[in-house]
Amino acid sequence: MRYGEIALKSEPVRRRFERRLIENIKLSLKGLDYKLRRERGRIFTDTRRPSAVIERLAKTPGIVSLSSSLRTNATIDSITSAVVREAKKILSPGMTFAIRTSRVGEHPFSSKDVNVSAGSAVLAEVKGVRVNLSTPKRKIFVDVRGRDAYVFTEIVYGVGGLPVGTQGSVVALFSGSLNSSVSSYLVMKRGCTLHPTFFDPRPHADGRARKYAVGAARKLAGIYPKLELRIFPYGKIFRTITEGIAQGLENLLCKRAMIRTAEVIAGQVGGAAIVGDEDLEKIAEGGVESLGVIDDACELPVLRPLAGMVKEDIEKIANRIGIFDPSAHTANMCPPPSHPTALKLEELREIEEGLNIDALIESALPRIKIIKLRRSAWT
Repeated sequence: MRYGEIALKSEPVRRRFERRLIENIKLSLKGLDYKLRRERGRIFTDTRRPSAVIERLAKTPGIVSLSSSLRTNATIDSITSAVVREAKKILSPGMTFAIRTSRVGEHPFSSKDVNVSAGSAVLAEVKGVRVNLSTPKRKIFVDVRGRDAYVFTEIVYGVGGLPVGTQGSVVALFSGSLNSSVSSYLVMKRGCTLHPTFFDPRPHADGRARKYAVGAARKLAGIYPKLELRIFPYGKIFRTITEGIAQGLENLLCKRAMIRTAEVIAGQVGGAAIVGDEDLEKIAEGGVESLGVIDDACELPVLRPLAGMVKEDIEKIANRIGIFDPSAHTANMCPPPSHPTALKLEELREIEEGLNIDALIESALPRIKIIKLRRSAWT
């Protein structure tokens, strides 16, 4: 396993980030048989199930890439034998190949020496293949590190970023939608511990929207297994706002109530920010001015990772990571946005005071349910 950004940190910070990354790796590999060890710039997992390990760790923030490799002694003969063994698995007559060697440490041979020895052996053992150093059909990599050498033929790219838990906690407004899934993923990729919160507008109904939100959150738990989903009973607040409010401000009042609730939850979990799911199209639909009106409901910063993205950009991220089910239907937690002629904060605050929103939030907090997603347990 290779990491990138972590290596740029100062020595104390790098060590702390590495420790956090290893903790997250252990969480992801729970249930598998493996041994973990670390060298500067690399983390190694010895396992008999490399495919399962790679599948899990490719989604772990902080890991840039992974390779299933064959370990051997750092001698020309041992490396050459290992390269030939791997070459026979991937090469066939008519194919071109190249050997790519990198070294860390002192050795009585150069990277070029390895390339020449191993390449000559492959030409002798695998009939009908040719060397092509510029555009080979297949590459065989050799990573020589101290007394060991690692031979591999594939590089699987991870999500990169920073390990979850290195950049503080955030509370996300989570509906289970494409946008809320990707915005949550992006802040986790930047190292934040996520506390997704689903605002259930119909807590006593059939629970279909809640079911989809749980399913979407469970996919995110593949990125960070300790993830928990909060279910906030939003029904009474939703009805209070939408029944009898005719000023075209229902959408703003609804979002302000959710932001205010998220801030209270952030106070409970040590959150430093709130995460919204508005993309470029949603912001244009509601008007840029409305963002300031919504954010006025709390003192914490509101992060919007999708603010510069359109739907196609967001779908590409979701498909690449595999965190969204396009067949899922999610709840519409707020009425459609409107375009009031004037966004007067004082007017909104007076309406909220008249609706007693703060008291409604306070009374609903004890009824929050928490789902431990990997165990499907409610608390």
